[in-house]
Amino acid sequence: MVEEKKMEEKKVEEPRVDILQLPSKYLVYNVDPKAVQLRTFKGKDEKLIASLSYENFESKLSEIIQNTLTGLDAKELTIGDRLYILLWQTIHSYTKMFSMEHQCTSCFEKSKYDVDLTAIEVIDLPDGFKEPYPLTLSDGRTINVRLFRSKDEERAKEFEKATKQNPWLYRYGLTIIDAKMNDFEKMTMLEELPAVDVALIRAFHEKYIHGPKMEVTVECRKCGASEVALVPFRLELFFPFGEALRRYFGGAV
Repeated sequence: MVEEKKMEEKKVEEPRVDILQLPSKYLVYNVDPKAVQLRTFKGKDEKLIASLSYENFESKLSEIIQNTLTGLDAKELTIGDRLYILLWQTIHSYTKMFSMEHQCTSCFEKSKYDVDLTAIEVIDLPDGFKEPYPLTLSDGRTINVRLFRSKDEERAKEFEKATKQNPWLYRYGLTIIDAKMNDFEKMTMLEELPAVDVALIRAFHEKYIHGPKMEVTVECRKCGASEVALVPFRLELFFPFGEALRRYFGGAV
């Protein structure tokens, strides 16, 4: 059974803080968790964040995280751990509050909500998870796979730019561990696999999703209906500006 926990907000007094837990539980890294440290954002990090664009988002995001992280390669972070770190940075560098809009599915009223990011549930990898993870295909062959990493998102973006193709299948190919096949051969294999086998690979990634569960419960201001709303992943999430900046920091000026 997957262990569940909530993001905890702690007052950071030192410039560097030990990361005592990550959603992956460090099960997929060959590092000493006690040697991994994360510091809060500084002005130089904001400078990098301000240079983010659609074209450089993945590579620049790794650079931003690496500047604040020691003891672990930011490119090797699982996607779940990366999102956890970004939320940690938001909570500890700026504020635990985040402004978002949601449309009620009952009365279709749009409302703005201030949500508490520390209340977001965090899902851990189950104890005993190991990589590589073997999957048996429909023809009896066994392939080994691993979880998505930050570096995979970078390579998928590069693939999309270079080929003008949708990188959806390419991303899954990057998670196949086989020294005998290059990326092109993995892509070709996936294209020719029966759909049931591709679904098996997708099911592995779905089963071991971990990190912040980006949703909160909100109550409609008009009809009072309570429902789960997705917390959108956008720049304001870890870099407040505009209305968010005025809302949460304007009173201190």
